[in-house]
Amino acid sequence: MTKLLQAGLTGLAILLSGAAGAADLRGVALPPAPELPALYSWTGLYAGVQGGYSWGSDRVRIGTLTGPIAPTSFRADGDSGFAGAHAGFNYQFGSIVLGVEGDVEALNSRSRFDGAGFAARISQDWQGSARARIGYALDRLMIYATGGASFTEFERRVFDPAGFGERLTSTRTGWNVGAGVNFAFTDNLILGAEYRYTDFGKNRFETSGAFPGLNGEQALTTHSARASIAYKF
Repeated sequence: MTKLLQAGLTGLAILLSGAAGAADLRGVALPPAPELPALYSWTGLYAGVQGGYSWGSDRVRIGTLTGPIAPTSFRADGDSGFAGAHAGFNYQFGSIVLGVEGDVEALNSRSRFDGAGFAARISQDWQGSARARIGYALDRLMIYATGGASFTEFERRVFDPAGFGERLTSTRTGWNVGAGVNFAFTDNLILGAEYRYTDFGKNRFETSGAFPGLNGEQALTTHSARASIAYKF
């Protein structure tokens, strides 16, 4: 009987000590869970610089319907490097990023044609664009499509065999479409790469001085690849 009583008291003591230990554990505060890093926000203004190379098809037809210069078609070599600046604004909701962007670039596109009755020189010194953008953000990486209007100016010079010539200039508006990728290297520094197709349509022109009745038509389409770096404010 005494042994049974001792065993019962021992078990009761063990149960009471376990309950006390559990109560002590309930009073201990666990450390807070670490906060997850916030996703990058593309919303805001940005501005930067870019550079690249353009290539494409610059088809020119020039001549007179009646007269000493027969209509002649040739391809002008308008391939050129370029550099410039851009600025824009993005607004993000969820993973979708909508934006607008404008750029202006200097280039050195020069081409020439030497025919039997005349010679032609075509140059293009600048180009610009105003575009809309729509992107999909994967935190600091964003892929996007873009499209809008393009602007440029052509200078054409036509010379006769004696060197007497005429200068014609015209400003052109076209359209463009492209795609690219941006990467937020830091919260403010954005790196980018982009491909763009630009079409300036058919541009007709006509001389009036050195070559009366001489007319022509130029159709320029270009492909371009550019890299950029921008600062997000």
